[in-house]
Amino acid sequence: MEDSRKALQAFLEIISFDRIISILLLCLMAWLLLVLIQFCLNQLNKALPKYRLIWNRSFPFVRLFVWLSVIVYSIVGIIDPHENLVLAVVGSISIVVGLATQEPAKNMIAGFIIMINPPYRVGDMVTLGGHYGEVIKLEWSVTWLRTFDDNTVMIPNAEALKTAVSNANSGALDEMVVVKFTLPMHVDHKKAIALAREATQCSPYTFLNKPIIVNLGNEYDLGEFLQTITVKAYVMDVRLEKKFMSDINIRVLSAFKNARFYDGQQTPTH
Repeated sequence: MEDSRKALQAFLEIISFDRIISILLLCLMAWLLLVLIQFCLNQLNKALPKYRLIWNRSFPFVRLFVWLSVIVYSIVGIIDPHENLVLAVVGSISIVVGLATQEPAKNMIAGFIIMINPPYRVGDMVTLGGHYGEVIKLEWSVTWLRTFDDNTVMIPNAEALKTAVSNANSGALDEMVVVKFTLPMHVDHKKAIALAREATQCSPYTFLNKPIIVNLGNEYDLGEFLQTITVKAYVMDVRLEKKFMSDINIRVLSAFKNARFYDGQQTPTH
């Protein structure tokens, strides 16, 4: 215990005012560099939105590399302590730090695992911790989501390793969207399928490089048999998911009403 106290005292003695200023300036430069990189990535997102996911996914690794470089250079290049002193101090404080940061350490380890073997990346649409939204930032200890209600949700990374994660696009810019419609049984189902497919193809948000699938089914509700038309199509950008769903509803319902499918029937709510 006495050796540890002496080691800590010796460590504090080598932290001079000049070294503290140097470390603070180094941290400031690193922060400004990251701000500049983030600004450049935002400009690239606007200029080349097709590659938005690639730019956003590179930033967590750049940030990790920059701060690790700052830590290593601060210790080796600025403080430059004796090896025995470093070992003694680390041994003295590791137990205290370990006990005080069990949960944060667990989240940081989980964040490192997510970066190496990611169940999701920046830009993915995921369901995590009961929240659905776009991954806007992936940090060491937490993941940040932006929901379609424009709420920002912070979720500990350890949560991602404990629960199932639903990923809607898995790294792609496009994603599948499913919209369901109900029709009376007397309606011509072949005509309904054709109208739903045509209306979906006309949407400006439809990613036409992938197939449009229209499935026919049936269900029994409130004592009545109904037909179900389920449209499965891909939106060109995950951020347009809700607009795409709304546009499909408007176009398909308009086509069904023009075909007089709902005459004498109450228009269903979806």
